[in-house]
Amino acid sequence: MMGLQGPELTPEEKEAVKALGLRHFILFQRNIIDRDQLLALRRELKALAPEGFLAVDQEGGRVTRIRPPLFPPLSSPLELASSPKASERVAKEAEVCAQALKSLGFNLNLAPVLDLAGEEAPDFLKGRTFGLDPEKVSLLGEVYVRSFLKEGVFCCAKHFPGLGEARIDPHEELPYLPQLREKALLPFKRAIRAGVPLVMTTHLVVEPLDHKPATFSSKIVLWLREKLGFKGLILSDDLFMGAVTRSSTLEEILYFTLEAGHDLLLLGQDFKAGIAAVESLLPRLNRPPLKERVQQSLFRQKRLLSIAS
Repeated sequence: MMGLQGPELTPEEKEAVKALGLRHFILFQRNIIDRDQLLALRRELKALAPEGFLAVDQEGGRVTRIRPPLFPPLSSPLELASSPKASERVAKEAEVCAQALKSLGFNLNLAPVLDLAGEEAPDFLKGRTFGLDPEKVSLLGEVYVRSFLKEGVFCCAKHFPGLGEARIDPHEELPYLPQLREKALLPFKRAIRAGVPLVMTTHLVVEPLDHKPATFSSKIVLWLREKLGFKGLILSDDLFMGAVTRSSTLEEILYFTLEAGHDLLLLGQDFKAGIAAVESLLPRLNRPPLKERVQQSLFRQKRLLSIAS
């Protein structure tokens, strides 16, 4: 899932999309000027990649890539959770968000954030969560997921297995947790039961589970599949984050993430570097162990996207 450089496709981007068969894209504020421009970009991507995801981080609050007047104003998740009749407010804002995204050509929102964190959360999570209470976060996460599915727009539960107790920002360095508390898993379990179609892992080492970060951990991915019964798509967090780039080349990062069992690899920040790494990886995709892994992921992608067609 590639990030693009600006509001229009460059000749190099068009060539890479065609040559590599890229199908999935994520847009940021740098890609969005106004409605006409955004719809034109969407049409161009659709012509090049008819079946795929067009994603955005439209969480509400400070993580809102599409802003008024192009998009309705969205409160932060923590504001919604702290308000009277929180369930009703979450349902309404999720409905408004999904409808607005659909009108702009998006079919995937990388939300809700299901980490357990409140007012005292570090900056990288502040305001982005539904709070500290696992029961309340689970309920509001389920409401959000069901509202999106009702509108026919995909959503994504993140950041599995839970960043709430981490104090190090994975955008910069790799956080470690000495244990994984059952309460951190409750929101993900409930979202899965509600039918959430995608789950995003995070760059986090949970030492009792694996010495590798979840991004590279086949144990954690298998655990998500078998223990939690998740059948949908598993998406990595952005693979340009410092938590993983400090210790590996981008080609190695892609390989380790695929090998671990992820279905989608997120490369949001540097199109040219991302393409170079993908091209370097291509010869390894037709050999074991990646060949079968990739086929499994392509099957899951096709199955999910067929629901929206």
